[in-house]
Amino acid sequence: MTTGITLKLLQEKRKLSQEELAYKIGVVQATIGNWERGKSIKMDYIPKLATILEVTASYFMDETQTIINQPTADAIVNKETGFEITIKTPNTLFDDLNKKMDFIINRFNGIL
Repeated sequence: MTTGITLKLLQEKRKLSQEELAYKIGVVQATIGNWERGKSIKMDYIPKLATILEVTASYFMDETQTIINQPTADAIVNKETGFEITIKTPNTLFDDLNKKMDFIINRFNGIL
């Protein structure tokens, strides 16, 4: 698992937005986004990240580390295996869906 993915998963587990994490570390939000996309993290920030995200600094160095998340409200969990699937979609998908629904409702409002 890459450091960026590890960072994102830990951030979600702690329910921290990019803005909140950036503020706590002392960087701008774009920096957190860059780290999540795989840009390198300066070693100076690793101890701060580790403290805030409640892991050891070496956690970010171990590419094979896996994160165990508690099931969330939007997750589908297999009770036997504990396997979790979370489906996330961009907000634009819902915006587009809402526009289409509005069109259909307005189009057929007088007919039904």
